[in-house]
Amino acid sequence: MVRRRNRILTGLAAFLILGASITAYGAPKGTWVASDDGKRWMYCYEPGEPVMDEWITYDGKEYYLDAKGYMKTGWVVDKEDGSRYYMGEDGAKCYNTFTKDDKYVGPDGTALTEFDDYRKAVKKLLLSNRKKSGKKKTDQAQEQPGFVLFDFNGDGYKDIAVFNRVTDPDQVLLAAVWDPDDQKLEITVESDEESGQTSRMSWNPESQCAWLIMEEKDGGSQDYFVMRDRDSCFEPVWQFVTETNDWGDPVGYINGEETDYKDWQDILSQAEREAGAGTLQGILPLDEENVKQAVDQAPSTKELYLWGL
Repeated sequence: MVRRRNRILTGLAAFLILGASITAYGAPKGTWVASDDGKRWMYCYEPGEPVMDEWITYDGKEYYLDAKGYMKTGWVVDKEDGSRYYMGEDGAKCYNTFTKDDKYVGPDGTALTEFDDYRKAVKKLLLSNRKKSGKKKTDQAQEQPGFVLFDFNGDGYKDIAVFNRVTDPDQVLLAAVWDPDDQKLEITVESDEESGQTSRMSWNPESQCAWLIMEEKDGGSQDYFVMRDRDSCFEPVWQFVTETNDWGDPVGYINGEETDYKDWQDILSQAEREAGAGTLQGILPLDEENVKQAVDQAPSTKELYLWGL
């Protein structure tokens, strides 16, 4: 009985010694070794036998060794599923971060290509509009053209609007909505500062609708447009026009039909309440730095589903 127990203990001791070179996942634990030129790293389970063309896990991080056994950095394509992963300068797979070449990798380590397409399109349109608008003579940032990212139609994607200035803007120069099916921005409003119209955008939190209000600078007409849930453009709702008859009395028209002037005033007040008096909040000066900071925001957990996760 004693000998049998000794044999069991001896076998257990041998297993424990062997287990010292086993990771928690049951895979053999190796050693990092510098290449002959000292510029790259290799991983060996046995001396002189580097791991080749294989993923490994070391201290909780994932690494990839190429066909020559060298640790990879930068982009790696998985041969099994074709997914692209980004390996940092230390060789470890990256998660939830922007890469050096302006891409984004999500919580599973794969590139969010749809998110990257969106960011690229938004930056391109905003910065091209900045060039089109040009810098004003004033050095005051608040007098420069401004922009805002805002979800106009409740689909979760941030759309864009450009205004003639940051503070108290009175013209919407551009509004565009992201189309996730075609992966592009659809321009729904476009004008210039010489259009002869004032315009503003507002958001009604109760109805969850975005509004566009355009008015002739001579006061001849006011047009109200709304973008409702999941719409991709502003639809006309009301057009208010006033004229003066031969007796000098005001005459009101709504959508082309003459209306009793008191009713005209009441409906205009209703339109103003529905659209809201203010403009969109959070307008930023339209320059390269602000555009980059606003667009290059890591998606929240709620937003990840928009980009295929």
